Amino acid sequence: MSWEYSENILVQNSAGNLLQDALGWDVVFAYNKEVLGQDGTLGRKTYKEIVLTRYLKKALFENNTWLTAELCEEVVKNLLTYSSSNSLKQINQQKYTMLTNGIPVRFKKPNGEFEDRQVKVFNFNEPEKNHFLAVKEMKIHGSLYRRRTDIVGFVNGIPLLFVELKKQNVDVKDAYDLNYTDYQDTIPQLFHFNAFLILSNGLEAKVGTLGSKYEFFHEWKRLQEEDAGTVDLEKMLRGICNKTNFMDLFENFILFDRSNGKTAKILARNHQFLGVNEAVASYKERKLRKGKLGVFWHTQGSGKSYSMIFFAQKIRRKFTGSPTFVVLTDREELNKQISDTFEACGCLGNVEAKQFIPASGARLVEMLKGNPSYIFTLIHKFNQPDVEPIMPDHDIIIMSDEAHRTQNGIFADIMCALLPTASRIGFTGTPLFSYDHITERTFGKYVSIYDFKRAVDDGATVPLYYENRADLLEITNPEINDRLLDAIEAADLDVDQQAKLERELAKDIHILTSKKRLDQIARDFVDHYSDLWTTGKAMFVCVNKVTAVRMYNLAQKYWALKIAEVKKSLETASQQEHLEISRRLKWLEDTEMAVIVSQEQNEIATFQKWGLEIKPHREKMEKREMDKEFKDPEHPLRIVFVCAMWLTGFDVKSLATIYLDKPLKAHTLMQTIARANRVYEGKSNGLIVDYVGVVKALRKALADYTATQGGDTSDPAPDKEKLLARIFALLKEITDFMMEKGFDLSKLVHSAGFDKLALVKEGANAVCASGEVRKCFEIMARELFKLFKYVERHEVSDDHRAYKNAISAVYDQLQEKRKHSNTTDLMIQLHHIVSDYITVIDNSRVAEEAKRFDISRIDFVRLQQEFARARNKNLLMKDLKELVEDRLADMMSRNPTRINYYERYQVIIEAFNAEQDKAAIEKTFIDLANLVKDLDEEEKRYAREGFDNDEELAMYDLLLKDSLTPQEIKKVKLLSKTLLEKIKAKIAELDHWTDKEETQAVVDVLIRDTLWSELPESYDDFALTLYRQKVYEFVYSNYPAA
Repeated sequence: MSWEYSENILVQNSAGNLLQDALGWDVVFAYNKEVLGQDGTLGRKTYKEIVLTRYLKKALFENNTWLTAELCEEVVKNLLTYSSSNSLKQINQQKYTMLTNGIPVRFKKPNGEFEDRQVKVFNFNEPEKNHFLAVKEMKIHGSLYRRRTDIVGFVNGIPLLFVELKKQNVDVKDAYDLNYTDYQDTIPQLFHFNAFLILSNGLEAKVGTLGSKYEFFHEWKRLQEEDAGTVDLEKMLRGICNKTNFMDLFENFILFDRSNGKTAKILARNHQFLGVNEAVASYKERKLRKGKLGVFWHTQGSGKSYSMIFFAQKIRRKFTGSPTFVVLTDREELNKQISDTFEACGCLGNVEAKQFIPASGARLVEMLKGNPSYIFTLIHKFNQPDVEPIMPDHDIIIMSDEAHRTQNGIFADIMCALLPTASRIGFTGTPLFSYDHITERTFGKYVSIYDFKRAVDDGATVPLYYENRADLLEITNPEINDRLLDAIEAADLDVDQQAKLERELAKDIHILTSKKRLDQIARDFVDHYSDLWTTGKAMFVCVNKVTAVRMYNLAQKYWALKIAEVKKSLETASQQEHLEISRRLKWLEDTEMAVIVSQEQNEIATFQKWGLEIKPHREKMEKREMDKEFKDPEHPLRIVFVCAMWLTGFDVKSLATIYLDKPLKAHTLMQTIARANRVYEGKSNGLIVDYVGVVKALRKALADYTATQGGDTSDPAPDKEKLLARIFALLKEITDFMMEKGFDLSKLVHSAGFDKLALVKEGANAVCASGEVRKCFEIMARELFKLFKYVERHEVSDDHRAYKNAISAVYDQLQEKRKHSNTTDLMIQLHHIVSDYITVIDNSRVAEEAKRFDISRIDFVRLQQEFARARNKNLLMKDLKELVEDRLADMMSRNPTRINYYERYQVIIEAFNAEQDKAAIEKTFIDLANLVKDLDEEEKRYAREGFDNDEELAMYDLLLKDSLTPQEIKKVKLLSKTLLEKIKAKIAELDHWTDKEETQAVVDVLIRDTLWSELPESYDDFALTLYRQKVYEFVYSNYPAA
């Protein structure tokens, strides 16, 4: 391997040079160069130390001019002390708190009194005044294990940055699986203070936090919002390790979220960091902007709630004064969710969120006259029109969640009159519509944009697919016009509007809620979702509360029938089918459904008029934590029926499918479908199933984005009709292609038993007539298989699925590789290959029968005769070529001097490709068979040469040159054995020697010195260098570890 392409030169050195030359870090190479001791390279006394106290103490005195030497020692001791009973994440959180808030000490003043003070480790206001040091190849010892890290970044002696690098052709995930996870177990102290984990192969880079799964490591693609974005290590280092950004990220963009009883360490994603800083800059100019901070549009699922916290926390830390943040929503469940999130992230201190929620409009006014850090309120509580305006000395910042819904109407007018000096910022997951001028007048223009397409491209959300089942089922639906949409939206926002809706649009509502229609949809829903049983949870959106309960009852009925149907199918299932069906049956039996609707007065009587009971559902909603159960991917609550609750501001990562049977418009529609776009392990996409025909409203909403502000108008939910049309076209293309190659796919589809097995091979034989034919078939087949993942059983006919399965069988046959161990005689394997393709004619029926010979009497004349009788010669040639290629690859990896056998193989194949007629195929078989025979003899040569194994022979072949005397040959053979023994012994002493430049040099020097002292005199200096390089490259490739 060329040195210039090694991990050290191409990746690690490039990263180190960028840190030093462009970003101003000090960079030190430590491996085998670090001198331990107080005056040593880094000031460490032992390799177990991970805090560089030399730099730490210097920073403590610089940042705390009052600090005494005695207190400094106490601070260092407190910072390094931890409880062994705590988890690694608990230790990390405790250290983060000390590093950001300061380390508490008791300071004795000159008058003898004591005062509590906080010792600052970092200068956050002037980042350049901190000491930034990157150490490459740093030895770190744990209690049992010793490791060497690629790059550790220190700020004032604290290890905040960990970088694990791989070669450019190695998957980045290997850095997580093979190195990072190992280091957590073997040298855990390295992560006590860690803030940023970067994994990269140079071309790709991911950043994450301690405790995060690899799926939640993310890219850092942009330095400015308008950048197109790249995913390489250079962009990440420039974005994160810029000194100002680094300290800003550490201080203001890390959270510990304790939601759901578990602590997650959250690092802002690239778009959050850029967007929040744009909003903070807007706040800095609040007076010039007359309090209009702007609209913060980051698409649903991209972490809007965390962005609100980052924004509030940074303003509280970086600006003087004590502002009050008024977090504004329009629904109780959203108010609870956002306040709970602020509490879980530690923003409220040790006070419960409910203490910051006013119970009434009067209480809200009372709180606003004070100076609480936060107020979480509904817009409806601004209902005191006669109160004098409140103009406090401190800032009031209104953060409106889903700004388009909370900025107009009488309550918003009262709010603006009550708080005339307040600053206002609107957070939204959907863009402003072209007709929405009120939002812009209230908050100003966009301050940050992160749209649908960019979120999907960045992996912040998953793509959405749209499926129109209304047309498929020929369901009667009302015309979805603005009048209907406006009326339904008004009814959702105001219970009193429900009666008006039913009165004025009685005909449309009757159509939507007719018994026959709901029954048909419920049956289809059960069939559809039970086919998707491995994908995730489901939400069914109904037009109103009564319909939600009716749909629940109907779904229960058809769910029971589905369970009975699946149970019955077990009676005729094969052994393999039985296992899969049993798993599906258990899932069906375990699955729980629930109705989630808000309370209203007289609801018991209302539902009784429809012959329905709401009390059992209400008891479930009140006595259980339904939101937590539905968010838990392992909980059997998998289906919820809703009408307005949970459509906005409710994130369930495992929610995969949304069934829409309610006309929705504009923002509500976009927010609803976005419930399914959250990233979750194993989730490739979300699915929107439409029973009511909302696709027109969806496209209109997308067309109404404020295009001048950069809104993306691409359809986030592609039409499934186009997907199915492409599948059907592909099936025809593949069928026609195979017919052109002499194979009728329909015969395979309609065959059975052993005939089907024989035809699978015939099909594979037809499409591997040449490399180009095989490649064309496989490309089309792979596209077909990919598209089939997005369709359900009922969307394609049994006939179409049968053709797809037949194509899959042929494709799998092509992928099959003959398995054989290195110790198996290749001639036996060759015989079995030929036997597999022998055709035996019996009563005019063709069948494949594996003929057998006495393997002790194999001869090539007989094999050639049998080959002449084989029917699927193309497929036989494919298998034979693969077998020879595997054997050649194995033999050449063990001894690269066998290249002449590979060149001989290439000549055979080139001749075959030039002709490809019957005579050429038979000649190729003969040539390959003779090559195999010679390969078998070559594998036995080590014994004839007097070696104990093939490894020693390989070393000998590498060192051998022409014109050696018998005595010199004897000396080279002895050298081959001793050199191999020395190399193996040295490698056993080294840890992953091929990963590091220094350990590579150790092995290279050993080879050089041994060859210099023990090669015959006839090897001159030029030859010595040549053979040294050959041996080193061979050892590097074949002995990566002991």
